[in-house]
Amino acid sequence: MPLSWSISKSTILHYCSKKYYFSSYSNYLKEVDKWIRTQALLAKNLKSIYMRFGEKIHDLMSDYLHLSKDWIDSPEKIDEIKKSFILQMDQEYKISKNKEYANYDPNMKFGLTEHYYGYNIDDIYENGKNKLLESFDKFLNSEINKKIKEYFADKSNIFFIEAKEKDFESMKIQIKNIPELMWVDVYAQPDFWIITNNKEYIIYDRKSGKVPNKSNEEISNQLKIYAYKILQKIGIENINKLNIEGFEIYLKSLDKFGWTISKKDLKDIEQKIISDVAIQKAFLIDQDVEKNQPLKNEHFPRTNDLQKCSNCTFYKVCEELKKFEKTNNIENSNATGSNDEYLEEDFPF
Repeated sequence: MPLSWSISKSTILHYCSKKYYFSSYSNYLKEVDKWIRTQALLAKNLKSIYMRFGEKIHDLMSDYLHLSKDWIDSPEKIDEIKKSFILQMDQEYKISKNKEYANYDPNMKFGLTEHYYGYNIDDIYENGKNKLLESFDKFLNSEINKKIKEYFADKSNIFFIEAKEKDFESMKIQIKNIPELMWVDVYAQPDFWIITNNKEYIIYDRKSGKVPNKSNEEISNQLKIYAYKILQKIGIENINKLNIEGFEIYLKSLDKFGWTISKKDLKDIEQKIISDVAIQKAFLIDQDVEKNQPLKNEHFPRTNDLQKCSNCTFYKVCEELKKFEKTNNIENSNATGSNDEYLEEDFPF
């Protein structure tokens, strides 16, 4: 597969280059050590409990918005999707808790990072599950939900609600007019967006993590890439003829961040993708984005931030790889420092 870029991949790239290697190229570890490769593949498919909470509240919101759009969001229907949500979460939690993590099973990839490392998180799970439902109920009674229902009431508006199952083909943007990105697949898909009958574009991105310390009108890179994707079909140059607004909604508090997205915002995200791809290409043999074959793993430096290491899903496999490198006198690239971007999974719900 050719090289790809997404907000999550970009965040990992800047978080730690070694983590980027494990998450993107772990299969190549078969040339190093079969057991290390197996553990890397296993860890690659794990989710932290907090990341899983984030995914599941997205699923619940997707179910609700489909009900609301079709005007069948009765109390009984809402209660039904909440019960289904809890049942599925409990079943998945039980599977993860009882899973044998010694070996990698390609037919049973799901598992929680904390169970992989042997932690008892039953109390965290029960508390987090209840907080998710509290946040959902809070959203149902919010002004934001009231506004969304007003949009649904106008049948001339057009809506997109992200499905629970990822459709990677629909997420793909292939940017052919920029030479540096011609063979790179860019992935993005808004949670929910609306095109009103007077050509307003409104993007909503749901967040389940910690509320950030930033200006309420700040436009995140995630909102920028969503707007960039929407405008690919009609041309970025036409942005001045439209009104595009993007908002991040933090479900725990219902704090809202974002405002009008400008042409500068789109150019900023375009330049970020070009810059990130240049870093990604530097890790590839012959910088060939079509073949997308990585240099040896020692060319991917580890972060020097020990806090990041302690929170990393790949901590165990990374330590085993360190021992292997030391035993075999393999010299690694210098460690990189941290930056200001973090993964949502690092913040408790």
